[in-house]
Amino acid sequence: MLDEKRLLRRLASGDEEAFREIVSGYSRYVSTVIANQLRDFSCITVIEELSADVFFELWRNRGTLTTSHLRGWLSAVARNKAKNYIRSQKLVCESLDDSIAENTIDLSDDFLSLEKEEQAKEIQLALGKLKRQEREVLLRYYYYNQTVATISEETGTNVATVKTRLQRGRAKLREILEKGGLTK
Repeated sequence: MLDEKRLLRRLASGDEEAFREIVSGYSRYVSTVIANQLRDFSCITVIEELSADVFFELWRNRGTLTTSHLRGWLSAVARNKAKNYIRSQKLVCESLDDSIAENTIDLSDDFLSLEKEEQAKEIQLALGKLKRQEREVLLRYYYYNQTVATISEETGTNVATVKTRLQRGRAKLREILEKGGLTK
């Protein structure tokens, strides 16, 4: 395990060796975070490019970082880079109901344990019990990383309605999952 605070102090002073240690020690982690965000929208080239962007951002901000938790900072930047990539590509999520009905949306991936895969299946089943509009908003927001404004624009629904559907959908999903014993 790397001593994050020491590495951050060295990095802040412009120590290139500290930067190389960080890249070497966290490249795999950053790539995994990005791959988990991109899911089906990724290829190794995009993951590598976004990972490089994360580390470039770290180097660029080395003198002004206020965090003492390097791993958390890298994770947040990686997630945001991946979400911004998805948005910039204007990736369209068509026929969400068909995907749910055919069980083609796989909420699990190679990085999840067997227990997590079971939970993902339960969540998928719970999503199928929601009203179509609530399910669509939840999937667009959480799975496709679309903003409320984008969902509003693409569905022709006003922002307030999208927010309401998102809130109601989360509440109903939580209720269904609690009945199934998945949440506390």
